[in-house]
Amino acid sequence: MSIYVCTECRYEFPVELSNLIEQNIQVYCERCGSPFILEGVKFTPAQTPVMKKISPSNVLSKSYSTNLDKLIQFLNKISFLPIFIFTIISFGFIAELAFNFENWGSILFNRGLLGFIGLFLIIYDRAYIAPKVKEQKYNEVFLDSLCWGILASILYGTGVIILIKGVVIFIYVITDEQNKKFKVYHFGLLAKNSLNYLATKAGFVIILMGIYRAYSDRIYDPTGYPNKITLPFSIEIPLIMVFYLCFLLIAIVALIIDGKLKSEIKEKNSFNIGDSIKLITIGVIAAPFYATGIFIILLGALIFFLFIGKPSDKFEIPSRGKSPVYSSQPIRTPLPPLEPRLEEREEKPIESDVESLPIKILPKEEDIITEPGVKIEEKQVRLDELEEKSVEEEKERKEDELDLRLHESLLPVKSEKDKKLVKEYFSKIFTLLSKDLIQEISNLDISKEEKRELLEELAFLTKEEQVKYVEALADLYKDIPKKLIERIRKLPNVKPKHIDKLIEHLKYMDAQEQIKFIQFLEENA
Repeated sequence: MSIYVCTECRYEFPVELSNLIEQNIQVYCERCGSPFILEGVKFTPAQTPVMKKISPSNVLSKSYSTNLDKLIQFLNKISFLPIFIFTIISFGFIAELAFNFENWGSILFNRGLLGFIGLFLIIYDRAYIAPKVKEQKYNEVFLDSLCWGILASILYGTGVIILIKGVVIFIYVITDEQNKKFKVYHFGLLAKNSLNYLATKAGFVIILMGIYRAYSDRIYDPTGYPNKITLPFSIEIPLIMVFYLCFLLIAIVALIIDGKLKSEIKEKNSFNIGDSIKLITIGVIAAPFYATGIFIILLGALIFFLFIGKPSDKFEIPSRGKSPVYSSQPIRTPLPPLEPRLEEREEKPIESDVESLPIKILPKEEDIITEPGVKIEEKQVRLDELEEKSVEEEKERKEDELDLRLHESLLPVKSEKDKKLVKEYFSKIFTLLSKDLIQEISNLDISKEEKRELLEELAFLTKEEQVKYVEALADLYKDIPKKLIERIRKLPNVKPKHIDKLIEHLKYMDAQEQIKFIQFLEENA
């Protein structure tokens, strides 16, 4: 098989591109990007594969699926309105202070706490559930809207629209054609993700509702309860209030512990009995204060059933999207398979005509006879000079042999005259790297593959160009001095998010340009 070489950079085309060249298809050099040109041959441009558009198969009827989607999007726009109106009214009732200032503490607590509960319910629905629904990622909010609607409905039924939206999302996910291969275990994992994300936040909302309910029941009033605790300065606290405070602290601690377990539960798709027991225990501990841990208990029970059920093979939970599916198979017929090379080069030992140079044997220390009047220190100096000369000669001899072997390995020839011609020819094309340049390249903080490509590029440059090229790379990859970074961080009007971009910009400057740039920023920023 013929070997084709780029006329610009002398790059040898691989077998795949050589086959295309023989089929008169235009190819380009992988190194420099130049088109391959051959006298007397007209190349045709390669055909671009056309992607087939495949319409997804529908399990539901198109009208049914579209109607559900439209209903969900409509409910998503108005679901927050009842809670929003309730929150505005609750904060508006604080104006009652103008007529009843004597009970200002009770008015602020009652109206303000209800307003903050409604505000928290709105924030979760608008900040998390609504964007997912708008992007049609219904699998990611499988039970979020349903559970949040139930919780919000406790607040005088204001979460009814969120609840209806959750029911419709639940039906849509179960009947969605993209989830037609899902089994019960898969839907259980979707429910697990929703409850895991929701449980802690719902627990804190329940705590706020419980505090409001306890305050409304006046558990702080000692006149209504016979069992009291008397503190110094004649302060009486009902015993039931102490129990409420203990249960409240325990519930808060349990929710904090559950929050730390979220990332662990989120990453799992298969569970053991310990995961279920752990969550159920945390939920039961938090439950005495107005059932704060109810959603944690539900999550633990769900994980128990997932443990009993056998997990299916690995799968990906898709998010709802409208983008069409394309196949990567081209319409045009594929190229014929590449035939292996029939002729293989036989490895032959390289016959080297280089004459072996005589090796100088250093005289031993005992063989050197000291002349009269010559000190022992001078004798030691002579020995060191002889050793240095021998080492230098040995290095030069090895470099000459290596240089000659390199050119011989590229094109082995036998006659001495041809060797000289080949050596001169390749010396014009390739420039050997010095040891200093090789050391600088090895010190660069880049991968081995990039270093290999860099060595190949340097082989076609002159020695002066090699030095400039490597110095430029060393400047590019060297670290920026800490003093310059500190000066950047001390700039008054530069935001923290822009500091990394400025430091990245400094990497492409030399030392003088970096200092000038920072001085400019200090004067004008």
